[in-house]
Amino acid sequence: MKISEASTWLKTHIVLKTIAIQVGLLAVVLLVLWGSQKLYSAVDQTSFPEPMPLPAEPAKLSENEKGKLLLDAITYQMRRELDSSFGWTFNDIIFNRFFMDNRAYREYGVYHATKFLLDLYSTQIAKLGSNDRESPQLYKARINNFVIDPRSFWFPSAEGAYEKGFKLLEEYKESLDKGTGVYNCRTDDLYESFKAVTGENLLGYALGLLENSKKMPFYELDNRIYEVQGIVLVVRDFIKALYDLYPEIKAKNNVDNFNSAMEYMNRICSYDPLIITSFFNSGELIASYLTFAKTRLQDICESIRM
Repeated sequence: MKISEASTWLKTHIVLKTIAIQVGLLAVVLLVLWGSQKLYSAVDQTSFPEPMPLPAEPAKLSENEKGKLLLDAITYQMRRELDSSFGWTFNDIIFNRFFMDNRAYREYGVYHATKFLLDLYSTQIAKLGSNDRESPQLYKARINNFVIDPRSFWFPSAEGAYEKGFKLLEEYKESLDKGTGVYNCRTDDLYESFKAVTGENLLGYALGLLENSKKMPFYELDNRIYEVQGIVLVVRDFIKALYDLYPEIKAKNNVDNFNSAMEYMNRICSYDPLIITSFFNSGELIASYLTFAKTRLQDICESIRM
């Protein structure tokens, strides 16, 4: 073998060996990340493929029972977060929004959607008419308890305020059992509910979070993706409850619209990639799921109005 050929072979060997070592190190890093993610998910849930479970044949329930279930659907994800392994993370001293940011921003999305839908429920659905007064329990809960900033730690703490709010919601449900409370979901309330979900405060707001996602640094993008996930978790439970409780929605030829919307929302709710970057596992993917779901829900909304 000539000296020049030997030198070329040696250089090629060194390059290939270097590449093999780098690929091996990358594989080890990815394996460690994957193992860490699996270990963490065994302790604290990170993927949510199923909405809140409902009883069999919910459409046959009494109106007051439907009212209680719909309220449970609105608050289900927030109660789950409060009762989860690390509690309310956003304002925690140790497990906080800086150390466990994905979880914390998901919680913030859950809070945002829960508060908005609770306001809708209290001011629109749980009233006999637009001029009727709100339920005192619902009013106190939404004005005094669920307005507390999720980041609040002292005076009052967010968790403490929300727990007191949930007690008031239980008192409202008891008032329905006693016949002193009001629940009165009409067709126009169903329309307003779908309109609110697809409007600028919920899915519209969520889409805005992912605008220009390719230009965001990864540490901002992942926070926004998980905030969107939190919003969609609450919206999905609420929409599923409405659809199952009120068969007139399905009767408007909305089976395909509903199933498609649920499919895309389920994809967002179960989204738990190994890493998130501006190019892979990016906000554009979640934004596309969100757009498809929003469009189908808007179709349902328009069908109810007709």
